[in-house]
Amino acid sequence: MAQSSSPHPYAEFVHRVEKPARYLGGEYGVTRKDWDGVKARICLAFPDLYDIGMSHLGFKILYKILNDDPRTLGERCYAPWVDMEKELRARELPLVSLESARPLSDFDVVGFSLQFELTYTNILTMLDLGRVPLLSSERGDDDPLVIAGGPTATHPEPLATIIDAFVIGDGEERTTDIALLWTDLKKKGVPRNDRLLAIAKLDGVYVPAFYAVAIDPDTGMEVVDRPEVPGLALPIRRNMVDDLNRFPFPHDGPVGGPEAIFDRMSIEIARGCTEGCRFCQAGMIYRPVRERDPEQIVDTLVKAVKGSGYDGVSLTSLSTADYSCIAPLIQKVTERLAPEKVSLGVSSLRAYGLSENVLDDMRKVRASGVTFAPEAGSQRMRDVVNKNVTEEQLMTTAERIFSRGWDSMKLYFMIGLPTEEEPDVREIVQVGKRAREVGKRVRKETSNAGPPKVTVSVSTHVPKPHTPFQWCAMDTEDRVVEKQRWLSEEAKGAKGVELRMHDSRTSWLEGVFARGDRKLGRVLVRAYRNGARFDSWEDQLKIDVWEEAFRAEGIAPADYLGTIPVSARLPWSHIDVGLEEGFLVREYRKALKSRLSPPCGKAAGAFVHHTNLEDAEKDHRKLVCYDCGVACDLSAMKSERLVYLTKLGAKKPRVVEPKPVPAPPPPREEVAPAIAAAASGDAASTTTSASTTTASAPAKKKGPAPPPRIVQGAARRTRFVCAKV
Repeated sequence: MAQSSSPHPYAEFVHRVEKPARYLGGEYGVTRKDWDGVKARICLAFPDLYDIGMSHLGFKILYKILNDDPRTLGERCYAPWVDMEKELRARELPLVSLESARPLSDFDVVGFSLQFELTYTNILTMLDLGRVPLLSSERGDDDPLVIAGGPTATHPEPLATIIDAFVIGDGEERTTDIALLWTDLKKKGVPRNDRLLAIAKLDGVYVPAFYAVAIDPDTGMEVVDRPEVPGLALPIRRNMVDDLNRFPFPHDGPVGGPEAIFDRMSIEIARGCTEGCRFCQAGMIYRPVRERDPEQIVDTLVKAVKGSGYDGVSLTSLSTADYSCIAPLIQKVTERLAPEKVSLGVSSLRAYGLSENVLDDMRKVRASGVTFAPEAGSQRMRDVVNKNVTEEQLMTTAERIFSRGWDSMKLYFMIGLPTEEEPDVREIVQVGKRAREVGKRVRKETSNAGPPKVTVSVSTHVPKPHTPFQWCAMDTEDRVVEKQRWLSEEAKGAKGVELRMHDSRTSWLEGVFARGDRKLGRVLVRAYRNGARFDSWEDQLKIDVWEEAFRAEGIAPADYLGTIPVSARLPWSHIDVGLEEGFLVREYRKALKSRLSPPCGKAAGAFVHHTNLEDAEKDHRKLVCYDCGVACDLSAMKSERLVYLTKLGAKKPRVVEPKPVPAPPPPREEVAPAIAAAASGDAASTTTSASTTTASAPAKKKGPAPPPRIVQGAARRTRFVCAKV
């Protein structure tokens, strides 16, 4: 049973650490199940802070799936911050789950979410403190099965000696299957190695212990060569949920406290992306696009707001603007949520995806800023990365945004892209400058006080596996520093544009582990034992520890960061994410020639989907497919969009609501005499003016004025009008 009646093992000291609530659980909406009343117990382990992990959508989905199934139990655990790790080691206490306060070693399965390569040392911290042996080869029959899934599980070799089994692709169905098979075989007395072999025979599951490696002569890197047990799959094909509606997004679940960074209700409205950005791993490995039913989305948001107390909601996907009926969906969401006075966020927007109606709907609920990712400053570079957007579209959207009262815009860019030159880099800040100039002009025309805020955020490109850029060299640290200097020089002449740049040292380490092989496991363990933790946090990164670990293991990081021949076998070639073998090479070569590929799943030449049934039914053009290798039923996709538009009641084109025209200021000559009189102390003139203005007004009652009427939750605005004397 859950240890609810016993003192928490951290009770005596947890007040000594930063944000104690990270480790205690007990949030509203938490699920506690009878420990002895289930067949399999799974600890969902997120290798980063509670503050970040509580907002992760995949965690929420798996938590609900496991706890809705009467056969399984799902609990949570997050990486302890450095102060908490110190306290646990000093007291020789284990890392425990939030729900039952049991150590990780008590669970049948410990499942890690792999979102980012720089969380790998945190996995070791959690296993170590959870009393689970670090290496797969060191675990015995009574130790839990350690599995992992997520985007970086598609290039798993640096963790091959640590993780027992990787779930490739979508995890909704496979996680439960693995847990039940593992516990069933354990109860029958099957040895651990035989249990692992049974797990390895499941579709979409990779167990590294049963695969041999060899050195590729073109690169010198270790690659998976063959299965050591006959009958095991090679390559390992990903799991894919063909219909997201079979797994409704949860409207309940633990509600994070003030520690959670994204304290809002977020819902995944689609999985996959049609755009084909050549740097984006998620856009490649999560194909094809699968959309949630819009009715399900709206109902989930309404239930979540009423049941949880969230005052903000967010629509989330890889490219939310490309959800096929995004405009009528936002209209429906705002109609249902405006009375609740909650804010609406729409992530992953594209410059071409925001019609005037969409922006008007978003302004009906609270919103302060919007974010776009042009990714590159020049049009040539946007073509290289296949970012199907022009600066004209971006500036048009900026005008629409700032004319409707938004006061800030954030733009995301990258440096270090293939074929990038100095003018391309310098143009990044100039795009932000031009967007601010548009906003400044528009806000002045619409009488919105103050110039807008434009933030330009620049990160360093890391070539990722399963993308067309997986063969590209990564910029050296010196080259990145030089490009950052160019950006800083441009920012000096861009008043009002805030420039933010990423620490290139973390990108270097990320690049090594993104393209790394099995040998890096030794480096990882050594760096962990020498103190490496939270490597994605710039104030925690110990680059000297990593450099020493590479030297001690005789491994040169530069070997993983150079150009890779397209003919070479890669450390991730044994993982099949569904892409046709020649597709990535074709896209790579088109990038080097600055050639675009059209978005798939849209009619040729179309940037956005039709927003109403009438226009959609008239369009008989075929949807674009450029043979990536993923099997898509384009006819079914087109039919589904018609169904969704019908469900949202979007039958005819929506008329654009006219923007209110601000009243013109009074003529200068009418106000000047009154100002001059007040400045010179001419009481008679001022009194006459005042009496003329208020002659028809009723006499005011004496006594204090009544307090202002305030509606709970209503936005309060104060406008100050100043006259220059």
